[in-house]
Amino acid sequence: MKTKSAAPAPKRRIPLVDALRRIPDFRVPGRTKFPLWEVLAVVVCAMICGATSYPDYALFGRKKRRFLKRFLPLRHGIPSHDQFRYVLKNLDPKRFNAAVLAWAGSIVDLAGDTLALDGKVLRRAFGEDGRRPCIVSALSGKPQVVLSQIRADEKSNEITAIPDLLETLFLKGCLVSIDAAGCQKKHVRKIVERGGDYVISLKGNQSTMHEEIRAFMLNPAFNKSFASARTVDCSRGKVVTRTCWQTAEIDWFEDRAAWKGLRSACMVKSEAYDKKTGETTAETRFFISSLPVDPARALKAIRSHWAIEAMHWVLDMEFDEDRSRARSGHSAENLAMLRHVALNVLRLDRSVFGGINRKRKELTWDEEELYQGMVSA
Repeated sequence: MKTKSAAPAPKRRIPLVDALRRIPDFRVPGRTKFPLWEVLAVVVCAMICGATSYPDYALFGRKKRRFLKRFLPLRHGIPSHDQFRYVLKNLDPKRFNAAVLAWAGSIVDLAGDTLALDGKVLRRAFGEDGRRPCIVSALSGKPQVVLSQIRADEKSNEITAIPDLLETLFLKGCLVSIDAAGCQKKHVRKIVERGGDYVISLKGNQSTMHEEIRAFMLNPAFNKSFASARTVDCSRGKVVTRTCWQTAEIDWFEDRAAWKGLRSACMVKSEAYDKKTGETTAETRFFISSLPVDPARALKAIRSHWAIEAMHWVLDMEFDEDRSRARSGHSAENLAMLRHVALNVLRLDRSVFGGINRKRKELTWDEEELYQGMVSA
């Protein structure tokens, strides 16, 4: 008699404070007053409440010590701003990233979801060599939390950082979207080898491929047979119509075998009608994908990549990231990770309805909501 196979065990969600406890302390055992996980938890709370510098973190801790003691022991009080600087300068970002990835991975189920990859330059964090760090991060489609990040030097080196970032992620059943800078053979190979699919933008960095696919998909003799899907959205006085055409008829492409898993090409035309001016603007973009022909899914994945661009805007406007000058040691990378953690906490919070700005105000002004956000994240 056949026995029924057991259902897979559900994920056990790891609380944020437990994930922070798992980070190995780089300092000499027995000679530290302030546990590493407490220092990081104070910074996350402070960032949620608007802090942007080491003195801010120390001041927030002193003013909110009674509140913080609800979930942090704080046996030796609050670290000084120099202690915060020392910890974030010397903490190994790879170990920090592993702990955050374990926490975020316990929340997000990537099977069938879209994962967007993109880099962001920290514009004022100039190193001694004059270069600025570029943080390449991975954002899940739902619930839009940052899973992992890795540092590259300047935007030009984002290409070399993407394979290392992909190596940290579980990609089986996941659809990865990357902008044109990441359209590289080694990237698609890594994604497919790790069990994922991809949708990647085409532009001038792959000029021959871009021109060939552009000419093919714009040719009326061929594009009448392409499968298509359309969406219409109205926002901020504009009506935007997006149409995606997709085809698997790419056997003519001579370099196809070099792009592992390549199965289709996409063309997306966006038309925006401005109700106020009556003007219509249009843009046409091209993509390669490992997906079979399913233009509705392809269009959804292409549109969802916008979320990581929007996240970069939030980091600049809400967390003042572009004005941060922290650059010694690993401080720039660790502070970027802490901003991602704070943003994740805000996005996971369900007690407040509204955008990030409204949530920050609510959690800042209501300590009970901030407490629930930290202990339930």
